[in-house]
Amino acid sequence: MSDSGNNQDSRRLRNMQGLLNFCTEITAREDTTGPTQLSGMDPERRAFLEEALSGMTMNVAKLLAEAVKKLYSEAVTMPEEDVSEQEDAIQQIEEHVDDLNYAMDFYKMGGFPALLRCLDSPHACLRVGAAGLIGDICQNNLVCQESMLSLNVIPPLLEMMDTDTDKQARIKALYAISCLVRDFPKGEESFLKADGLSYLMRSMQSGIEKLIVKSTFLLNNLVRNNESYIDTVLSMGYIEQLSIILGNEDTDNISREHCTAALYGLASSYPQALQEALRPELNLPQLLRSRLNIVSGKEEFQEEENHIHDLLNLFQQGDDDDEHR
Repeated sequence: MSDSGNNQDSRRLRNMQGLLNFCTEITAREDTTGPTQLSGMDPERRAFLEEALSGMTMNVAKLLAEAVKKLYSEAVTMPEEDVSEQEDAIQQIEEHVDDLNYAMDFYKMGGFPALLRCLDSPHACLRVGAAGLIGDICQNNLVCQESMLSLNVIPPLLEMMDTDTDKQARIKALYAISCLVRDFPKGEESFLKADGLSYLMRSMQSGIEKLIVKSTFLLNNLVRNNESYIDTVLSMGYIEQLSIILGNEDTDNISREHCTAALYGLASSYPQALQEALRPELNLPQLLRSRLNIVSGKEEFQEEENHIHDLLNLFQQGDDDDEHR
């Protein structure tokens, strides 16, 4: 069996239902004449599987505890040390914390402060791994979001996103921030208090595709969920920044699609954003028409083409409204 097949099987064995399903499928392949439904499983066989799962659960808890211990090693903070053990530990944790129960176990074991140590590590692989884990664990998990915020994690993540020498570390830091902020008011408050919108602006100016895409996505989410942000966003020049990205010939296609979507989201939701986008010096209608000549009718650009058409229609309505005033 391939490595990918082994990984899939190990993930399916993390809970009782996955274990039962896995064994049922194996049984079905071995004996196509027998019952394949879990309801028909022999009680003795089910008891055996439950015992196996219990042992496996204890093994996972032990594995997580050992991994956390490795992340508290002095090697994490020492530039010349070999951190392959710590890197393996992060990978082992990552394989299990998508299960909510194991994520909570990791939290109770003191795993969160260990991840903050790794964010400050001179080893890029540990910074990348720790930021990715913070995002994975905190996404849509209120208890973990609140616990991580209590450790004041937003400021170091913002600094990492802004200045880290490793591009992947910057991308993972933004991913973690997004998971801590989106649809979580306390996270948004912490983000704004740390001047997060300024960091987000610089991320959009980075020229790094994934940072641009993730930044515009987060901006869209923040503004859509809270109208009070719009004045700050406009005063900081976000509309102008989006137009600069769209007017740059070196901007990649994925970034263009997301920036066009963000521009439409702002202009269609807030009249003041539409008026800002119609400033003659931004030259947005001409930029969009020029881009439309390139993407029109091409399936891979369908989403961007739709956003451009929507924006041009919106701009036309805005011009008509101005003429009738």
